Amino acid sequence: MKKIILALLITLPLLSFGQKIKVKKGIVTFDGKEVAKVNDDTRDNYKFTTLKGEKAFDVVFKGMSASNLEGFQWLEMTSADGKKTEIPYEVLMTSFSVTKLIIKLLSEKYELITTNGIDMAKVDEFFAVEREVLSDKYAQAVVAAKTDEAERQKTVGKYNPFVKDDGTILFGGSQGTNIVGRASFYNNTYTVKDLDGIVVGTAKGCSTCTDVDATTYTDDTFKFDYGSKTMMTGRFSRSFAQIFVEELLGRGYTLQHEAKAYKKKLHNERVNVAKAQSINLYGVAGKVTDEDGKVYSGTVFAIFEKLDIDPSQQESGIYEMNSIDKFGKFVSVKYKNEKNRDRIKKFAAKDNVTFCADDEGTEKCFMGMKTKGNALKKLSNASNLGFDNSYFYEIIYEKNGHMVLSKPGEEGTYVLKFTDQKVGFMVDSRKNDKISEKLAKFVANCKSLSEDISNGEFDLSNLDNLKQIVDEYCKK
Repeated sequence: MKKIILALLITLPLLSFGQKIKVKKGIVTFDGKEVAKVNDDTRDNYKFTTLKGEKAFDVVFKGMSASNLEGFQWLEMTSADGKKTEIPYEVLMTSFSVTKLIIKLLSEKYELITTNGIDMAKVDEFFAVEREVLSDKYAQAVVAAKTDEAERQKTVGKYNPFVKDDGTILFGGSQGTNIVGRASFYNNTYTVKDLDGIVVGTAKGCSTCTDVDATTYTDDTFKFDYGSKTMMTGRFSRSFAQIFVEELLGRGYTLQHEAKAYKKKLHNERVNVAKAQSINLYGVAGKVTDEDGKVYSGTVFAIFEKLDIDPSQQESGIYEMNSIDKFGKFVSVKYKNEKNRDRIKKFAAKDNVTFCADDEGTEKCFMGMKTKGNALKKLSNASNLGFDNSYFYEIIYEKNGHMVLSKPGEEGTYVLKFTDQKVGFMVDSRKNDKISEKLAKFVANCKSLSEDISNGEFDLSNLDNLKQIVDEYCKK
């Protein structure tokens, strides 16, 4: 417990206060003025009385340790009529006298002792307050810490690790043959790696300190302190490495190939989250209709955007298309053939394919097509070896076979598709007058509508206007 007190004294900054506290022969003085009496002859016990000798309250300093690094301290207070309460022990000034520290706490924070003596009215108010029973709280914390430590030791005993002088880590004791990793030392840092060369944990310390800061590959951090055994010596210490390995093992890090498996699991979880947050369709119920009208029903996979995870870890095959400008250009369906066997077939948007799929309970339908009105996109495709500007677009409005479609993943990008046109017309973020000029030419066979578009009567960034164009297309 002394170790904890000293640590508090060292780490807490100096706090300015106006009164100089002295205790001499049981008399407490503030700046030379006598204010109270205290009897601290019995260790950790402090009996406070007024200057007249009237009993005010008793204080018992209490503490318990959960580990070498964790401890709890509090004050048990008893009034003159036997009421008890507990308060946290707080250090509010620099002093090696626990008696002075307690007086400072009781005077500054609780105002029980003032320059006029012990304030009995404040004492009565103090004991009337219902407080948390710190002794019970800390006891439970200590029991939990001891239980955790016992479990850690049980785990360590199960594997019986041993670190050889060259840093090789074995399971099964000094005569064990099961190599599970390796420990090394450099620049006041111990590093433990597993069989895949993955860093399981690092421990950093110094030659003058005994507590060590450890970090693991799961970003867990903890400290441990075994006195002089954990002081850095400037060279590899088998005994320190042994302690560190046991600390890691006790916390569930079993080395071998565990980190690789963990990272794979973490990656899979990230992929699942990225899938859930993306607009892609992964194995959802649906059907694909090819150019000849043949329908393939089963589970549909359509990738409209790259998953927001490490590109080097992208999934492959029908579930991912990593080539430049391949997103939104293909759809795959897993179906049963005539022999009731699973088959997978991939279709391209340029082949005039349509498909529908269930997206979280909502059926969405898509049509593959080429578009006009987006020359810059065509140029981009050619430079990226795409060579075509066919994509799957979602059907969001239909009237008499004419449609308004949107491009998944590109908000504000729409396509107008008319039954008498093989290709669609793209409406994107370009200036309205430029798009209107090209769209007017695209629908030139509908003279009245073409003139209205050319005259700028439609704000093509407005979806309702696009629907109106579809409604009025070649309408007599």
